[in-house]
Amino acid sequence: MRVVAPTSGDEAGHAGPDLRLTDVPAVATALTRARERLTSWARTAGLEELQIGDVTLATYEAMANVADHAYDQPGGVFDLHACRRDGVVTVTVTDHGRWKSPGRPPGWRGRGLLIIERAAGQFELTPHARGTTVCMSWPVRADEPSRP
Repeated sequence: MRVVAPTSGDEAGHAGPDLRLTDVPAVATALTRARERLTSWARTAGLEELQIGDVTLATYEAMANVADHAYDQPGGVFDLHACRRDGVVTVTVTDHGRWKSPGRPPGWRGRGLLIIERAAGQFELTPHARGTTVCMSWPVRADEPSRP
């Protein structure tokens, strides 16, 4: 896993640098490390604890989908980018493989996209000729005006 040189957060100064992880191996141990890095980053982005949980859960599901579905052979990688701009946190997970069907019956599996959809404020899945991008975003609740 490579960490790319950070860029700055939003103009209000709420967040530190963007999180950019490239060439993350699509294997369980690397997913765990990427999730830990994302959780640490989310704490600097001004998210409330419940939102940090939603960001972490949705992103982990997107990464797990890469490990389960993007590559027919071992050795696949993905990129993760997290940023905060104008009161919105956005996380993208991009693989460079081709979607493959699971080799076993769905059973209790197959709910990753539903989990992402429910946990994310907004969610978009975009297949490309050379991979898939999952883009998720959340408004930063701490930035929302208080209601009387």
